[in-house]
Amino acid sequence: MLLMISTTATPATDLGFLLHKHPERVQEFGQSFGTATVFYPEAGAERCTAALLLDVDPVALVRSRGKGSPDFSLSQYVNDRPYAASSLLAVALADVFRTARAGRCKARPELPGTPLPLELRLPALPCRGGPELAQRLFEPLGWAVDARPVPLDEGFPEWGESRYVGLTLRGTVRVADALNHLYVLLPVLDDAKHYWIAPDEVDKLVRAGEGWLAGHPDRTLITRRYLGRRRALERTALARLAELGDDLEERLDPPIDEDPTDPTTETDADPRARSTPETDGVHPRPASERDGAPDP
Repeated sequence: MLLMISTTATPATDLGFLLHKHPERVQEFGQSFGTATVFYPEAGAERCTAALLLDVDPVALVRSRGKGSPDFSLSQYVNDRPYAASSLLAVALADVFRTARAGRCKARPELPGTPLPLELRLPALPCRGGPELAQRLFEPLGWAVDARPVPLDEGFPEWGESRYVGLTLRGTVRVADALNHLYVLLPVLDDAKHYWIAPDEVDKLVRAGEGWLAGHPDRTLITRRYLGRRRALERTALARLAELGDDLEERLDPPIDEDPTDPTTETDADPRARSTPETDGVHPRPASERDGAPDP
């Protein structure tokens, strides 16, 4: 799976300082499920592009999943995770671009706070909710969204569209904000995570969403999907976001009595539970960064 980050700022190679990755080097970062590689297809004064290529080891990925997963037996043979942008890419991005996400740059401390003209490209992104959901999630954050459905089979257009889109985002945004938008929203669009959703996911969400999530019109949907529909975690996250927003608290759903020890309670029993279009407010569609590298 691939993520391309481009800028036309002057000079464009300032992108290397912000990402803490030298444009003249190819760097690899080991992940538990494969290898993340950062390289620059182009690095000029007028335009610079950084690419994050994630090579997923399917065997390591399957071994990391519990046999209790509902689709464990099939996932060994039929799996889109090595190819489609998902929570795997979000985790790799968080690791490889950790300092960039925090908005720090010792060499050029003035850069992280400066919005830059950016273009983000994801050739294959699973999007449960279609292009419309991608627009709903990214446009309020200042992005111009180009989400194009990928056909199931180009040779058989009558088969319709797949659940994947080719996504391009354009906007004048701080690099740290752009990375945090992706970190949160990639698994939200996929509506799935490859790891167990623990209570510390609330802290991760609130940190990554600082400055934008509390005021997002679809914050409830984002929180629900990011936390795998675990209602107790969702309520905790929304309450913490309410402290950051002006009027969010008034819109919180009323508490629901739950017994955390009851395995039949909502989706706390199975954090991998899928959404339905009705609960997400998404209309159904046809089938159709580890630091340690020196600053450049």
